[in-house]
Formats: sequence, structure tokens, C-alpha cells
Amino acid sequence: MYTNFETNFANIMEAAGYQRIHMPAYEPWNRGFCFWGKIAGAVAYYYAVYEADTADMAAYAGLKEIVDQRVSAVSARYNMRHAVVFNIFVGDLSDDVREIEKMIDNQGEFTMMEKYDVYYGADTANMRIMRNTGQPHNMDGALAKIERALKGKGESIKAEARSHYAVPVAAQPILCYIILAINAIVFLMMELNGGSTNTATLIRFGAVSYHLVFTFGEYHRLITPIFLHIGFMHLVFNTLSMVLFGMRAERYFGHVKFLIIYLASGIAGNLAMALANEHSLGAGASGSLYGMMGALLAFTLLRKQHVENFRAGILGMMIAVGILMGFTMNQIPDMPNVGNAAHIGGLVVGVGLGYLLSGKGMPAKAG
Repeated sequence: MYTNFETNFANIMEAAGYQRIHMPAYEPWNRGFCFWGKIAGAVAYYYAVYEADTADMAAYAGLKEIVDQRVSAVSARYNMRHAVVFNIFVGDLSDDVREIEKMIDNQGEFTMMEKYDVYYGADTANMRIMRNTGQPHNMDGALAKIERALKGKGESIKAEARSHYAVPVAAQPILCYIILAINAIVFLMMELNGGSTNTATLIRFGAVSYHLVFTFGEYHRLITPIFLHIGFMHLVFNTLSMVLFGMRAERYFGHVKFLIIYLASGIAGNLAMALANEHSLGAGASGSLYGMMGALLAFTLLRKQHVENFRAGILGMMIAVGILMGFTMNQIPDMPNVGNAAHIGGLVVGVGLGYLLSGKGMPAKAG
């Protein structure tokens, strides 16, 4: 019965983002044991699961000392101020019920000290959970985790967690690599021909402005600025954004859909920038990159799935912070002007195309 509980509990731990911590062998404890941990903010949570059938409490004390040493070592390494250890005794507890109940009931009143132990008994024979009602019985959802493992729901929880992750449709973001190479080559050419911050150089290489596009009919300038960058740091930030958002977008939308979103968002961003200020001169891939972020946001909302470690809430927060920073930077004297109109224009088109091209009903990624 312990093996079934352990398997279910392992699935639950994996779905909750816990890592299994391998412990050195302790010969006096010649039965099942597993140890899991996760850092959540200022607190580290650990689950120590002991096979308690005919448990030897003296042997348990030795193993518990090793567990405490590992907790202290991890806390010191990551500078954690607090640790909570959930100790779970699993099995047919009929013969050991008094010893375990004594251990559970003798635990002191809960305070968030440097380390605190919470004790449970999971009686697989009678399908019941033993606990001290004076302890925080459901911190980190511990009680619910134990109940699910006891009732054999671990596999369904693992399957549910897997369904929350989308499946990439492209193995490698080939187009992103090509675009990054083009950006680097064009930037080098600009630096060798007057400098990437030089106005005449920017115009010669295809920067966008209202009059160049609409007065002189140079409509190619709605596309060419996507591959231009004004200064080295502009290139660096956009390259990092491409790695974070562009590569994920290409892997989850596919090559063709990615290219459509990238170019359409970039064109929309350049058009918005030209219309927002008739006297501005602009360049950069920011419209395209905000389009990627918007498309990924639409994907996660429509599909109700995560794109690797990106969830809808995280993406939304990143977008909001980026837009807010853009407007804030434009209020600071001597700071380069940020093309907020391009960001918003690319974002709107990216969200729209993301909804149109996301699709539904694709298989789920294995956790």
C-alpha cells in the first residue's frame, strides 16, 4: 500500500513543481522513504514520506536527523529564513497508531520559526489521515495532497498538469536565427557607414518617417525598420526579447504563422509610429517583438495552456510593465525616445493574429 501511495504522491509533487531530493542511504531504516522540496518565496517546503508499517521509531529518529541536516544545508545555501517539513507516515498504522499519535500530538504550537515540523499519518488500511488539529493542517495544501494520494488520484492530477502545457509544432526556431543574423549584419554595415545612430545613415538604410512614407511614397520603409537598430544596446535588448518571446512564438505557432505575425506586427508598429508623430524618425523590431508577446498572450488565453514557463498572467504582466516603462522613459531628460506607438500598434496586431492563428484541440505536452 505504501508503494501505491508513494507513486500517487510523486505524481502530485511533480505536478506542483516539487523536486525529489536524493538522500544518502541510512541502513537502520530498511523500508520506503522519499523526500521532496520546493522554495516558495521566503519559505522552503519539504515533504518527507516514511513507510510506517512495523516502523522502528529509533531508526526513524536517526533518519529524521539526516533529513534535518539536509534541510539546514539547503536553507544555508539559498539563504532561506524559514523551512516547513511535512513528515508523513504511510502504511497500515494499526500497530503503530499510539506511537504516531503521540508524536503528532506532542508537536508544539505552530510558530514560523527557522524550521517547523508538521506530522501526519496516512493510514492506508483504514483510509484515514491522522493529524494534530492544533497544527496548520493545510499549509501549502498539504492535507489535500495527502488525501489525493491516499485516494489514488495522483495519476489524474499528473495528466491534468500535463494538459496545461502546449505542444511545440516546430523543433527549432530557424527563422529567428536567420532574423537575428540579418539584424547583426545590417547593424555592422550601418556602423561601418556612418554609425547606427546617425540620422543620414538611418534614412539611407530605410528608417521610417511620416513624410518619407506618405509624401514620397516610400512604402518599403514600413518593413525595412524591422531590421534596423539605433545603437548597440537597442540591438542587445531586442535580441534578448527575440530569444525570450520570438523563439517561443516560432516553436508554438510554426514557421509560417510566426513569420506572418512577425512581419505584420512590425509593419503595424512602424505605421503607428509614423502616424503618431509626423516629425519622428524610427527604427527597430519592437513592434514585431510586442506582436510576439501579444500573440503568445492570445495563445495562452485561447488555448488555456502554458507556453513552457509562460502563463497568461506572466505574459500580461510583462507587457504591462514594458508599456509603462516606455512611457516613463520618455519623461526622463536626455533618454532616447521610446516608440510607444510602435509597441502598442505591434501588440494589438499580435494579439489579433494570435487569436486567429492559435487553433484549438492540439495534444498536450508531457510534463
